[in-house]
Amino acid sequence: MTTIPNPAPGSSAPASAVAPDTGAGDDTAARDASEPTVKPGMIDQLRGLYADGREMIDAEIGFQKARMSAAGRQIRTMALLGVVGLILISCALIALVVGTMIALIPILGAWGAMGATVAGSLVLAALCFWLAAGRVGKVSALFAADPEAETTATAAEGHA
Repeated sequence: MTTIPNPAPGSSAPASAVAPDTGAGDDTAARDASEPTVKPGMIDQLRGLYADGREMIDAEIGFQKARMSAAGRQIRTMALLGVVGLILISCALIALVVGTMIALIPILGAWGAMGATVAGSLVLAALCFWLAAGRVGKVSALFAADPEAETTATAAEGHA
């Protein structure tokens, strides 16, 4: 594409008017291919970068939503199975107590069997609560602030 300069200062023809095609069709295709392509401006590049970033963020949010949905279904199933398991353990313990009572009736009588099973259950419950209370003390000791331990740890980090 050739441009014709403005013929006269007072003329109304535009300065960048295109010269008429003289008929060499193959020549124009070769010239169009050899001309450098125009790079997008800074604003266009920033808009494209923003659009690409936004698209990546939307895709990541969609992926995380799908992953959380799948994890939620698994957690719901795990919780349901855990509750059913706890109910079955409770039923098994009740059966154990009833079976122990039935087995002790010929030896201790009905009232003696009932008293023995209740006393045994209370002793086991007290033992469980006593062990749990010991664990609470250990956990609270983990979170207790020891000023001497903090100063020695800080001094050790300073020398390292």
